[in-house]
Amino acid sequence: MERALKRYEKDVQLVLYPFALNHRSEIAVQVALCAGEQGKFWDVHQMLYKQQARWSKASKTLDSLLQYSGELGLDREALAACVDSGKMKPLVKADQDYARSLQVRSTPTLFVNNQRIVGAQPEAEIVRTIRQELARVRRTPQPG
Repeated sequence: MERALKRYEKDVQLVLYPFALNHRSEIAVQVALCAGEQGKFWDVHQMLYKQQARWSKASKTLDSLLQYSGELGLDREALAACVDSGKMKPLVKADQDYARSLQVRSTPTLFVNNQRIVGAQPEAEIVRTIRQELARVRRTPQPG
């Protein structure tokens, strides 16, 4: 997806709503949002996908995620304090509510305007959808 977005960076904008499907992923989303306070949201976001098979089965999800986050250079104590404070929970809930309103039931789910792409898809599929939507938008008369 990153290459597709870079290819069309002047034409598209990524808006990400992390969607937690269960308690473990709620913790993971909180860790990512808290990592954002240290300027490392995207690093943790990528780590979550790469290490998902491990952290999603760990008996102590937060401890596992803190270990991986420490390897990315994050301040683990500050990260743990942020998660423990619960200050990101309202953001997680708001994103969950929004995802439900869009009938999102799995991750990743990607929207290119109103076109829904569900599940990990090849870059070519994402590019095809972006091209279709760009062509549609460019054909639509602009008001004013």
